[in-house]
Amino acid sequence: MPKYVVKPDEVVGGAPMERKNVRDLKVIYPETVDPPPKSLILGVVEVDPGHHTPLHRHKCEEVYYILEGEGEVEIEGERYEIKRGYGVFLPEGVRHRIFNKGESVLRYVVVGGIMFVPLIPKWPTESPYEIME
Repeated sequence: MPKYVVKPDEVVGGAPMERKNVRDLKVIYPETVDPPPKSLILGVVEVDPGHHTPLHRHKCEEVYYILEGEGEVEIEGERYEIKRGYGVFLPEGVRHRIFNKGESVLRYVVVGGIMFVPLIPKWPTESPYEIME
């Protein structure tokens, strides 16, 4: 039976950014839904005050939406202010990390591409969407 909805008690930790003071929660991941997603994942990251995610890069685009808190995102050595309501776009391959500069937890949604999409026969396609209406 398909599993399309993930309840709060079904979210799991252990995604790549997780450290002692950083929680990286898997919401929509291959292990939390069925059928597994082919091209996107969705997570929530929580960074404690005074801490940061590790500097990293990957072979997919990523977007963040800041739910609460304040801090900075570092992208290729440049720092940009972030706070509640801000969105961040990260192109493929850029080095980046998030710093919590506030007094409370910095919490944000992450939507990213799965690193390897083996089933796409031609990329880029004219449109990644099939419009049904």
